[in-house]
Amino acid sequence: MIVPSTRICSIHGPIVLIATLFLVVGCATDREELQEKRQKRLEDKEKRIAKRPAPLKHFIREQEVGVRWERQVGGPARDDAVQLVPALSGSRVFAASADGKIMSISTGEGDVLWEVDVVSFYDEGEREHAFSPRADVITGGVGLGADIVLVGTSAGDMVALNQSDGTLAWRTRMTSEILAPPQADNSIVVAHTIDGRVTGHDVVDGTRQWMYSVSVPSLTIRGTATPMIFGEIAVAGFSNGRVVGLNKRTGVPMLDQRVAAAKGKSDLEKLIDIDGNMVTSGPVLFAVSFQGNVVAINTQSGRILWARQASSVLGLSTGFGNVYLVSEEDHLIAMNEQNGENVWRNESLKNRDLSPPVVVSSFVVVSDYKGFLHVIAQTDGRFVARKRLDNKGMRASILADGNRMYALGNSGRLFALEVL
Repeated sequence: MIVPSTRICSIHGPIVLIATLFLVVGCATDREELQEKRQKRLEDKEKRIAKRPAPLKHFIREQEVGVRWERQVGGPARDDAVQLVPALSGSRVFAASADGKIMSISTGEGDVLWEVDVVSFYDEGEREHAFSPRADVITGGVGLGADIVLVGTSAGDMVALNQSDGTLAWRTRMTSEILAPPQADNSIVVAHTIDGRVTGHDVVDGTRQWMYSVSVPSLTIRGTATPMIFGEIAVAGFSNGRVVGLNKRTGVPMLDQRVAAAKGKSDLEKLIDIDGNMVTSGPVLFAVSFQGNVVAINTQSGRILWARQASSVLGLSTGFGNVYLVSEEDHLIAMNEQNGENVWRNESLKNRDLSPPVVVSSFVVVSDYKGFLHVIAQTDGRFVARKRLDNKGMRASILADGNRMYALGNSGRLFALEVL
């Protein structure tokens, strides 16, 4: 009886040992997987916290924001990239809504002078194919110049109305969608489409005079910078990180500067779009790109005067000798115009989805995703006033006119405001 017992032990001993080893290894693997899951949850939580909008902090009010009047222009945009900006001409402000409404409003009391629906400029057959019931009608605007009002539509057209009565001046087919307001002077209309093309058009009938195009990267941020007409130059910023100055009459390049260079391996890492509005101070042009730089360019020589690392898809503003930008993290930064050095930095509105900064009198003004308007001193970046206007938020750029400003909320409501 002893012999069989010994034989059984000798056979099962290695099996038990192997099973035990598998059990130990399995437990270790389970612990590692559990640890990895815990680490991932922790990292995800940290990311959520990092992206969480900053709560508004108390401050001592030094000014008030007064609402002079308000008007409902139309309905809200379906596409966040559609950010319609009002435009001013004399005693009239022109505003558009994503659902196709365009208004001329008196700046004094807010009286509606005329109102049109851009869809009415298309016949029934065209409307059926031109506009989707699930898409915005107006995608870019409002531009002004030579007594016309300019908007881009989802039908792929640029539409010009007469400022006096809102009648159709002309309509022209574009190569792609317009998301930024077309710009005009007395001789030319300049528009930038999302396919990387900038075109010049006759102000009288919209006939295309020239076209300039660049290669668009495989992945871009949805949007384009608003073109500028600067003397004899039409300036445009592109998704390849370059700023180009074109002869406004011929479209021939006169200036070409790189604001940012693509880095990294993935398409996301290579995004360097210039989507925010550019600004000028004398002969100097300021521009900023996503994941790139903010630069100062001498438009006469085409030379870069200074460059500082920055990342923004919002426009710039200037005042008090500073350049103001809202960073990717929604930090409001004031930089010295002469050398790009930081003057002050306000991080209190982090992740609040701010609008582009606008200078109003001696203040910098931004709005946020909750519809708050924030008034900040140009001198040191302190808060001086705040007012909530639109519960649906305010992402479009604010129009400034001295101490007066016009803000279009996400709900399609236009506010005429003053800092008191």
